[in-house]
Amino acid sequence: MTATSVAVKKTELSLGGTGKTNLTGQRLLIFSIVFIAACIMFFADLGSFPLFNPDEALYAEPAREMLETGEYLTTLLNYAVRYTKPPLVIWGMAACYQLFGTNEFAARFIGAACGALVVAVTYLFVEKYASRRAAVIACATLITGPLFIGTAREAITDMPLTLMIAGALFSFFHGITQGAGGWRWVGYVLVGLAVMTKGPVGLVLPAAVMLGYHVLRGNLLQAWRFYRPISGLLVIAVIALPWFIAEIYVTKGAYYYEFLVRENFQRFTKVVDHKYPWWYHFAVIAGGFLPWTVFIVQSIIDAVKSLQFSRPRFGIYGLCRELSHLQAFSLFCVLTFAIIVGFFSVSVSKLIPYTVPAFPALAALIGIYLDKVIVQRRSKAVMFPLLVLSAAFAVGLAVVPVAVNRLRDAPADLVAVVHSALLVLLLVSAAAGVSAFRKRIGAAVAFFAIGVYVCFVSIGGHALTVLSQDWEVPIVHFARFAALSQWPIFVFNMRKPSVPFYAQRQVQLPADEADLIRALGKTNGAYIIGKTKDLSFLESLPNCRLIARDGKFILVSQQAVSETNH
Repeated sequence: MTATSVAVKKTELSLGGTGKTNLTGQRLLIFSIVFIAACIMFFADLGSFPLFNPDEALYAEPAREMLETGEYLTTLLNYAVRYTKPPLVIWGMAACYQLFGTNEFAARFIGAACGALVVAVTYLFVEKYASRRAAVIACATLITGPLFIGTAREAITDMPLTLMIAGALFSFFHGITQGAGGWRWVGYVLVGLAVMTKGPVGLVLPAAVMLGYHVLRGNLLQAWRFYRPISGLLVIAVIALPWFIAEIYVTKGAYYYEFLVRENFQRFTKVVDHKYPWWYHFAVIAGGFLPWTVFIVQSIIDAVKSLQFSRPRFGIYGLCRELSHLQAFSLFCVLTFAIIVGFFSVSVSKLIPYTVPAFPALAALIGIYLDKVIVQRRSKAVMFPLLVLSAAFAVGLAVVPVAVNRLRDAPADLVAVVHSALLVLLLVSAAAGVSAFRKRIGAAVAFFAIGVYVCFVSIGGHALTVLSQDWEVPIVHFARFAALSQWPIFVFNMRKPSVPFYAQRQVQLPADEADLIRALGKTNGAYIIGKTKDLSFLESLPNCRLIARDGKFILVSQQAVSETNH
């Protein structure tokens, strides 16, 4: 046995090693610290700023209307049928409203809780198949990844979907690796819940990943016998089909076309909306996984290099037959990341949080890689990326003020917040790089993770406050003021679905200027919420006058001359 293998074995024993899952004593303490750190990051000041339009309001408002109308089968937005998503997350939000009241904290609770659970699940499986230190590092990348944080703190479906898909995939992998049949049923239940969260993608992605994995392992027949896919599909069907059938029936087939055809097939195969180039999600991951982005490529390369390749039986079938549990887990994570990112990159329609379900697998790869680097004392593998990162942050300090000022609708105070964050991250990266240069690699990674965590906890909340004060707070004030009247409320020339949430009633959404003029002609009085750029047009309308202006937004009233003052 070589000196390196002895060192690796000792490290595995001291860190919990592979194949041990009893979280007792020190192991339970470390797991608890990681989970608490995740909860602090995701829950701190969760309800202290308004809903961000449009995404959060697209789920928070249907949940409010669900409670108000008692309509739990068909989701509504602004009191009209909304076909775009199954209702599982909206049901959860409605339940949270019952517990915590109808507010922003309740709307975001499901996402934050799912984010913390994703961290917990990632920790347990990475510790099982790699080491405790790898698990801690993997979770640190999730807890401090800007896109993961943002998604967990939003009232949207992507973090619940991430929990379901990651949980299902880990369950399937663990079940077949350990020969534990009970885990397949856990996986199928989670797939059913994923379908009820975001539709067919909740089934397609786990199936594609596990199929690819077993093709490379050359054990499709064994996998078929283990998974019992016919029984698994029945489990998924029992969870998901009743609602889909009922919804298609009550909407007279409209839901079938609007959701299953338009929102899934057409969005994937041709332009519906959100069209971006093929490299879009790679750029999103590069920014959304900062500052750990500098380790992504090498982590994937190292994982692939660590595999033992066999002579395939045909094509690529059986290419990776003989693997240890750690190698099999690495292959599984590489495939999970590649298939999920590849799937959404091929899709014509793209949105920023689509690839978040790939983040737990990517985090695991980075954790495994950096753990190996620490054990093997490869200081340059940590030092050089951190120095590159430091240089990037230094460039950012010079570029960001110009870039932010050119962004559309960027708040004036955002430059100061971003500048502070970059300065802190520069200092943290440089200090960690110096520590790695001194061969204190474990300390460098730990300091880097803690420094980034503290930066995001302390500065992140301030950034959200700045953004919400500029983008959302005026809308809240105008909506609540207008709601004190019985006059209709018009939202003109902007997409702000949070207005009915704060007004707690239906609002009018004129399609254009002519439509607004026609609608106002039928009223004796109305409030119009719009943007400052439209003030001249609104004031040119008969009997319209400016009531309030706040930043980019205005509140205008229209009152017939014969009416008394409102």
